[in-house]
Amino acid sequence: MNNRELLDKMDGLLRQADFAENRIAAILTENQDLHARNKRLELNLRTQKKELDALKEAFKTLQLQRALSGHPDARHQAKLKINQFIREIDQCLAQLQE
Repeated sequence: MNNRELLDKMDGLLRQADFAENRIAAILTENQDLHARNKRLELNLRTQKKELDALKEAFKTLQLQRALSGHPDARHQAKLKINQFIREIDQCLAQLQE
């Protein structure tokens, strides 16, 4: 190989190295963006889970209020729910005594 061929080959390798370096930089930037997006989504998910839990609790409270309002079907549901709570409390007490 003569000097010209070596210089051409070296130039080609330098261009490939530059391309690879630019590609790596782009991938690293994209990776950082994806990590930031992932953190935002995780925070959003935690917030939505808290909101869902609060809504579930409000729904239970509303059902109990409606049950205590006096409608026969509602009273029956309330009695069933109260009995369920009593059973859960009894189970907790039994576990504490063990």
